[in-house]
Amino acid sequence: MPHHPAPADPDASLLLEALRENSPGHSAVEPHLRAALTDATANPGRLLRARLVFRAALTHGLDETDALTLACAVEYYHLASLLLDDLPCMDNADTRRGRVCTHRIHGDATAILAALALINRAYTLAAFSLSHLPSGLRLRAHATLDAALGTAGILGGQARDLRFATSDRSAREVAAIAAGKTGTLLTLAIYLPALLADPSSAELHHLKALCLYWGLAYQASDDIHDLLSNPATSGKTTGRDRALARPNLALALGIPAARRRLHRLARQASATLEKLSAFHPRWRYLADFQNAFLAPILAREAAA
Repeated sequence: MPHHPAPADPDASLLLEALRENSPGHSAVEPHLRAALTDATANPGRLLRARLVFRAALTHGLDETDALTLACAVEYYHLASLLLDDLPCMDNADTRRGRVCTHRIHGDATAILAALALINRAYTLAAFSLSHLPSGLRLRAHATLDAALGTAGILGGQARDLRFATSDRSAREVAAIAAGKTGTLLTLAIYLPALLADPSSAELHHLKALCLYWGLAYQASDDIHDLLSNPATSGKTTGRDRALARPNLALALGIPAARRRLHRLARQASATLEKLSAFHPRWRYLADFQNAFLAPILAREAAA
């Protein structure tokens, strides 16, 4: 089934409206490309990253309009990565969030153009939302975007993912790829709005650690789910990691060991959050997000 955010959540309602309003798929766009963009922005899932960015940006001083704009930027990067990840030359998926993948409906070329349109709009929205900030802070934000979205981040992680079959297929390589592919987008959601608070070097150290723990935990859960679930229950194509010899922690370590790794990462994240809260109470929203983000994952694994 599609993973839509609960209508009762006021943040989700605001974000869904902002995603529609800021979409590059306006009326003058070629109809097939516009349809692909509409499909992508109308089915954004649980909006975990966007919710985190929005709440963080508000906490650290942005007004609601700029906070929504920055949240849309990060969510568009995420949506673009999914459009590309599902392509036949990548994971060759059929379904995503309970719906047929964009490239299966509109074609590979249109899906690629839609991803590029979202990335282009995301850079513009990020620049708009931060335009009134001091130049030094803006430079740090742009450097964060470059590190997360470039060859040192998600692009490098995806490149290693595609060549995983020729690697040693070790758990270490799996983790390195997860840090690049999954961790970097969480880094944007955590680290980018946190820069607004002008954190100390020690706070930045713990924020980076939290990004890593959350990213690896999320990917570990996704890897386990890929092996044990089916498209009817997960809402997306499963079993691709085994079929395509792609990185999967549960394949590298076995499911019991992957579950132990997941719980250890959750404990490390909790310890990091305690350290951050000891520096300043402004970081408490991260603990609320962890409860919403990791608790369901851990509960699902405990019930399996």
